Order: sequence, then structure tokens, then C-alpha cells
Amino acid sequence: MAERAEFNRKCTNSTGPLYSADLFLAATPRSGQKAMVGLRGWRLLGRARRRSTGPLVALSLALSSHLAHLSWNALPGFVAAWAPTPTVHHSGSRLLAGSVRAVASAVEAGPAVKTLSEASLQAQVEGFFARALADVAGEAKVMVAPADPRFGDYQCNNAMGLFKQSKKEGGKEGWKSPRDVGEAIKAALPAEASELFEEVNVAPQGFITVKLSPQWLHKQVAELFDHGLQLRSSMSQRIVIDYSSPNIAKEMHVGHLRSTILGDTMANLFEDLGHEVVRLNHVGDWGTQFGMLLEYMRREEALDGEASSMVVSDLQKFYRSAKEAFDEDDEFRKKAQTNVVELQSGADWARAAWNRICEASRKEFDTVYGRLQIRGLQERGESFYNKMLPGVVEELQEKGLVTESDGALCVFTNVSETPLIVQKADGGFGYDSTDCAAVQHRINEENANRVIYVIDNGQELHMRMVFSAAEQAGWLSGGARLDFMGFGLVQGQDGKKFKTRSGEVVRLRDLLDEAADRSEVELRKRAENANIVLDEDKERKLKQNAESIGMAAVKYFDLRQNRNSDYRFSYDSMLDPKGNTAVYVLYAYARIAGVLRRADFEIGTLSTTDLELTEAPERALALRLLRLPEVIAQVEDDLFPSRLVDHMYGLATDFSSFYTECPVVGSEQQKSRLILCEVVRRQLAYCLGLLRIEPFEQL
Repeated sequence: MAERAEFNRKCTNSTGPLYSADLFLAATPRSGQKAMVGLRGWRLLGRARRRSTGPLVALSLALSSHLAHLSWNALPGFVAAWAPTPTVHHSGSRLLAGSVRAVASAVEAGPAVKTLSEASLQAQVEGFFARALADVAGEAKVMVAPADPRFGDYQCNNAMGLFKQSKKEGGKEGWKSPRDVGEAIKAALPAEASELFEEVNVAPQGFITVKLSPQWLHKQVAELFDHGLQLRSSMSQRIVIDYSSPNIAKEMHVGHLRSTILGDTMANLFEDLGHEVVRLNHVGDWGTQFGMLLEYMRREEALDGEASSMVVSDLQKFYRSAKEAFDEDDEFRKKAQTNVVELQSGADWARAAWNRICEASRKEFDTVYGRLQIRGLQERGESFYNKMLPGVVEELQEKGLVTESDGALCVFTNVSETPLIVQKADGGFGYDSTDCAAVQHRINEENANRVIYVIDNGQELHMRMVFSAAEQAGWLSGGARLDFMGFGLVQGQDGKKFKTRSGEVVRLRDLLDEAADRSEVELRKRAENANIVLDEDKERKLKQNAESIGMAAVKYFDLRQNRNSDYRFSYDSMLDPKGNTAVYVLYAYARIAGVLRRADFEIGTLSTTDLELTEAPERALALRLLRLPEVIAQVEDDLFPSRLVDHMYGLATDFSSFYTECPVVGSEQQKSRLILCEVVRRQLAYCLGLLRIEPFEQL
């Protein structure tokens, strides 16, 4: 089959990660239609290597009229650790994912599939303490967190609160101190907890610290090496994520950076966990500004021609001039308002010009998205909801939620004394009505279980009002969840809005160019210091690497920030090879790849019977590896991807300590430490893949 041969050829010849592929198989005898194995999301971690670095599991599917038969084939040269389970499509219907996973889990070559709660180390610790607390105090919320490494691995903090509560109730349990409570909880731990805990200690303040068993740590790391791990959410949902949202006829600027990167990273993570994700780009493509722009372009005789001849920078200049004319010229203002009516009513000339403007803008957006590896983002602008607005207002009226005020139709919420204006006094509609229509459509038509809005913090009050209106309207009665994923501003070094020297907002394209240029300067310095002569091929590769590192640095630096906070943008800080940066993590990955090359050892022939975790840096590295599921579980819930970036940096720094203190190549523990290196490499590649950053074998 030509399609399958092409897929296998790409796998064999690939020199970089293959992030997605669709494998089309032969027609089934009954339907005559093609069956598709969706391998979308399979993250083939690491570059092709001459020697095997672990199994890549490819799914072959043979469909008969009654049975879907699955077989797994190992393709050498790739690592499929942490790879999502394939979803099988046939004749437009989906084979139950659970069926595929059941088969996959029974196949030795396939990645182990676990839910976040099953894989989370903290969740397992909490489970044991929950059982103990149930015996000691009845129902109580378990309070477990990672401990100070000097005292243990995890810490239960319930004792102090239970002691205070007991004193208020007369102390009938006979506890004289928080330590007594801690000892009671310790004594109530189930017997099987001893498999996980090596030590359980109670501090005078009642804090209970546990140290994990070395045998248990060994077993978990061995499983990661042998089988990898595919994480799945406990419950698969349909999730709509609204992010990026630039304005038509305007260039993307630094203000769009955070929404684009934060939203895309969350979409990648949710998809990898098995959720069905709809990525929506709520572009600003409707409203009064287009009436102004059309009128100015008509005056300048710029309405005719092809969309390909339009440049967004010219449109932005037109818009500024149009705004001045709108504010100062009454005749221009009236014509612009008439243009809006004609555009909304579908006048041919207005729609044709508007489409050309939108198409020119999309070309500009796609250039930026391509550089940042943003994929799958569906444009669904304000215009999409225009025809729905009268119906939404009518529904809100029927439900008794609309109040007339000075001729305008308003919806009051419990969030603010200021109402949402769902219809203006002149009969027009604005952002309030559009956003209400968007919520209704995403829940009722898109059937979303969860809708996430990645918007700057300045819009939080407005969106909370929209969420409240949606709840009053009963749109959330089916259990849908609305999340506001706000973020702070990108600032300059002076702590003010990031602007150019002339006071203009920094264009996103210029910011990315500068990052790539600075990366290129650093790479040229390294080449010069290493006495590397750059021929044509090396020159081309250097420029490609500079672009990749520059984009990675921008994305990582933004994601590492607490999204609720403003942050100061700094090219020097984000390209620092010794700080919490993409450059540092990429160097760590390249160092691991170098160790594996120098060892000149068939990784696939290593046995976990050789694995030892006797040194403190080895144990710390193993513990960090096993904490990834709990980190991802937190990010899935609270939408702070900085936790994932912190984990990556911690893993890279732990590896640096391990590499410094524990010789690998040529040591007596070489086999054991190569196993640890390989598992770290896979996990770093997986995390970088969620950010859509390609790791380097060499830097």
C-alpha cells in the first residue's frame, strides 16, 4: 500500500521528531471504504538513530466484516515513550478507545496506559493517608504535599488542624498534642503502605513525613524504561479553548504572545491526555472599525485588486487614518456607519472588500503561527456569531433576564452593578451580545464539557459577567464548566508596557526576528570558539537552529512565568544558557544524547535488572521523573503551565547534579546509569513536545 509505505519511509528517514501522522490502510471487504488509524498526537521522541534507543510502536489494523484485529510492530530507531494511544476510525465511526487501550495494555511492546490519578505519586500517597484519616477522624480532606527533601519525600499536614478541632470539641480523643494526632494517623496507615514507604516520621508539630521505598522507586523507573507511559485523564471531555484572537487588518503584536503560547500549550496537553480539543481563534473581524476602513479605502481607491496585493501593515495605516477621519469628519462618520449596515446585511461590494481584508490578515497571522509551531487553530471570529445575536437576545428575554435601560436591553448579573448590554438603544449589537452567543454556541452546538478563555486579566470582569449570564440562562445546567485563564502584561525592562523606542507597540514578528537573530549570534560565537568552518550546508543548518532556538526561547520564557503576573521581557534572560531557559533544557537534552552516543551501547539490549539507585543524585532524579503525572494533573485542573516548565527545569538541574557526581560512560554502573539517562531523555523530549519545541541531539 502506497500510503503505508510512505509513512514507513518517513519514519525510517526522519531526522527529527514526527509529531503527527495519519496512516491510511486498505479498503475493507464489506464497505469498500478506507479505514484510518489516527496516529495524531503520537510523539516519536528523539531523532532517528543508527542503534535502537527503544521501541516505536506502530499500529497495524486489519479490519474484517466482524472483527478489528490489532497487531503491534516495533520500528527501530525511535522512542515512543509517553505516546498517546491511537484512536481508530472506520467508516466515520469510532472504535471505542477503551477497546484499543485494553488491547494495547496487553501487548508488551506498547506503552503502559494509566490515568493521572493512577500514575500520580502524590495521589497514591494521599490514598494511604485518606484511609488512615478515615479511621482516626472520619471524613477529612487529605492535606499532602511534597516535603522538604531534608526530611522526606511527602508530608501530611492534617494533624495540627485535627488537634485544634478536637480541643474545641472537648478533647474526647485524649490527644494532648498535635504529635499525638500524627502518631495516631501513622498507626492507622494500612499495612500495604509499607510497600511504598520506607520511613514514616512524626514531627513535634504533628507533621508526618514519609520517605519512599528504594525498591518501589526502582520498580517504577524500571517500568518507565521497559514500557514507557501514556497518561490519560480520568474522564475524557470535549474542551473548547479560545486563544490568540488577533484583530483583522492589524498586525499581531506582543500583546498576542501570551494568549497564543499559553492557549496552544494547554491544547497540546489536553489532547495528549485523551481529550477532544477544539482550538478556536476568536478574531476581531466585525464592527464599526470595518465601516471606517472600507470608507477610507474607497476614498483612496484601494478597494479593488487581489487579496495577495494587500499588506497588513498598509491596512493598519489605513485604519489609523480612517479613525482620525471618523473622529473629525461628520460626513465620513455617516458613510462609515452606513457601510457597517451594508456589511452586516450582506451587500456584495462590502462583503467582497471585507473578505479581501480578512484574507490578507490571515496570511500575516499564519506566518507568525508557523514560526511558533501553532497548528490546528480554527478561525471563528465575531462575524460567525452575528446571525445568532437576535435569537440569543430573544432567549434571554423569554427567560426574564433582560431589563430595558435608556432604550438598551441589559442583563444584570451578581458579578457587577454594571450590566451586560445585549442590544444597544439603536438596535445594534456589541461585544457583550457576541460573547454571550459564543458561550451558548460552544455549549449547545459544540457540545463542550469545558470552555477555556485565554484572555488578558483586564477582561476578567467582563468574562465573569458573561459566565454569570450563561448560568442564569441555564446554559450550564448540563454540567459544562467555564474557565477564565487570565494572564498579565508583557513589560519592558522599565516595568511599563513593552514598546519600541518610538513608543509603538512591539510587533510580534519583530520580536521573533530579534530572538532568532540573537540566537544566531550566539551560535556563531560557539562555532568560532570551536574552530568550526561554516560551509554552505553548515551555514544553512546554523540559521535553522538559530530560528528553532529563538522560537523555543520565547515560548519557554513566557510559559515559565506565573501567568497571572506581569513580567519583564528580556532577550538576555531568555537566552541565558545557565538559567531557567529553553537553552538550558535543550543543552541538558543534547548532553544526554551525547552520553548515549559516547557509550556506544545498544540501549535496547539493556536490562532493568542492572538498574541501581544507590547514590543520592540517582534517587533524586528518579523521584523527579515519577512526579511528572502529579504535575500534569495540577496543570489540567488549574491551568498553570508554568508548573510543567518548572518540572522540566528541575529535571534538567537534577540531571546536571547526577552527571557531575555519578560518572556514566566507563563506570561500573554504566548500564544502570544509561537506563536512567534514557528515561530522562524521553521525559524531557515529551515535555518539550507539549510545548512544540524540537530537542537537539547536538548543540
